[in-house]
Amino acid sequence: MFEDAARDEEPTAGWSTIASYDGAPAVIDTLLRLDPEERYTKTELSEEAGVALKTLYLDGTLDHLAAMGILEKEETEGEETLFAVAADSEVYGAAAAFDDAVKERLTTEK
Repeated sequence: MFEDAARDEEPTAGWSTIASYDGAPAVIDTLLRLDPEERYTKTELSEEAGVALKTLYLDGTLDHLAAMGILEKEETEGEETLFAVAADSEVYGAAAAFDDAVKERLTTEK
């Protein structure tokens, strides 16, 4: 219910945008580890992220991440849609910086 309400309204912050898609955090975490030179199908991204393909398909997670600029979506008529990591985007850079900062913090706490 909350999830539907979050999508009906325009998100005002990046975190609320991500929070409104159940599979988004796992997919973003996966994107940070994938080769940006490669192209991936929905099935491959689903398997890599450990998120059910049905979830990604039904809630539009991958399309949303493409609209955010962290994924590049390549559609070719008659072919399966492919996705690539948008490693040069500002959103990807922010996600990578956040990931690095958390890793560093966890490492220094030990």
